[in-house]
Amino acid sequence: SALFARQLLPGNMPVARRGTPPTSQIKEHKSVLTSLSAWTDTGEDDEKKDKKKKGYQKLGDDKPGFAAQWLDPEADNFNIIVGVVILANAVSIGLETEFGDGQFKVLEHVFNGIFFLEMVLRLRAFGKSYFTEPWNIFDFSLVCFGTLDLWILPLLPLGDDTDADSPNLLYRFSVMRMLRILRLMRILRVVRLFRMFQQLYLIMQAFNKAFQIVLLMGLLVLILDYVCAIMLTQAIGHHSHYWDDLEDRAMIKGWFGGIPQSMQTLFVIMTLSDWDNISFVLVKVVPPFAVYTGLVLYIMVTSYTMLSLITGIISESLITAQQEYRVRKEQTMGEKKKELQYDLRSTLLDLLEDDKDNDNNVPPQELKQVVRGDTDLLMKLAAIGVNIDEHGISSLVEKLSNEEQTLCNVDYFVDKLTNLNGQATASSIMDLKFELAKMHSKVDLVVEKLQKRQQK
Repeated sequence: SALFARQLLPGNMPVARRGTPPTSQIKEHKSVLTSLSAWTDTGEDDEKKDKKKKGYQKLGDDKPGFAAQWLDPEADNFNIIVGVVILANAVSIGLETEFGDGQFKVLEHVFNGIFFLEMVLRLRAFGKSYFTEPWNIFDFSLVCFGTLDLWILPLLPLGDDTDADSPNLLYRFSVMRMLRILRLMRILRVVRLFRMFQQLYLIMQAFNKAFQIVLLMGLLVLILDYVCAIMLTQAIGHHSHYWDDLEDRAMIKGWFGGIPQSMQTLFVIMTLSDWDNISFVLVKVVPPFAVYTGLVLYIMVTSYTMLSLITGIISESLITAQQEYRVRKEQTMGEKKKELQYDLRSTLLDLLEDDKDNDNNVPPQELKQVVRGDTDLLMKLAAIGVNIDEHGISSLVEKLSNEEQTLCNVDYFVDKLTNLNGQATASSIMDLKFELAKMHSKVDLVVEKLQKRQQK
């Protein structure tokens, strides 16, 4: 405890904890894509990852080979190539539609072959779990449709009969109809761009969530329009004979003659279109104050208020999602930190089995030798927010061992190394303050006893 207390003193602190930035500074660094990522995040990505072998493994200077860089479905290079092929295929489909398919038939076979190879590589890498992902099922369907269109159906005999009642002719028409449908399905390959490029996929997810809110607001507007349509039909549409001009009377019947016509008219007014002509005809019979007051109130409620409400709801959802996203990320980071602490502690104790004592204290030179050149450790530390290099780890070992004058405790080294970054909670600070107060009281008691003995 005394050693621990001395190491906590300001002069012996290995690395100072970085303070929490103010709220305004945090908001300045929040980009739109970060907010959208928090809004659309469901936590499923954290559950699907870590498919590789867990545990602490020292990489050293090993570099991934050609197959790992270009043929691994999870590698960035592989997905970038597939994304470029999808873009090229989209351009090819557009040119084929514009100038005919005769000049681009060979390209379509090449593209389908590449997509077929991609599907085989993903099936080989993921196995049965390939079909648990909706995007993989979508890709598999497109490859099957393309294979059926380009390589299977053209080989089937279509027959040469010209009789309208011939079964071969009916079969030929059905096959040709299926070919046309399958060719239209090719354009759906462009949708795969949303999967290959994370930013596009993120925007699409955000659009989906925003559209759900717009649908709810649309339902509210529909109910309001229905109520107003009943009132306008009864008050104006059923009394169109009050307008002396036959042309005006026809327009009133067309605008408010029934509930569907009244709802259509209200929708037109909501879009700020043709409301001036409608008001010009209405004021010929209805008092102008009532006409313009009703129009202004309706436009303010359905156009401006609803738009502001939708914007406010989406903004509030973004703020709430950011808070929940931060909590989930902190929990995930905490789990990663615990796993790394356990794996690193176990590995160090195994490697330093002959040099440690009963309290897991080891010579600092041996500890520095074990962690030297461990790039995998640096990457794992960066994954939990600890950005440190090999020299920083060596400096930490020297400070914990009082410039290599004393032994270094492995448990304390691991805890200190994995907690060099992060936010200190008020509860943790109060616990530390309480422990320091207890230690000060113990020191005071010891000093008091020593003084009494000296007096005796």
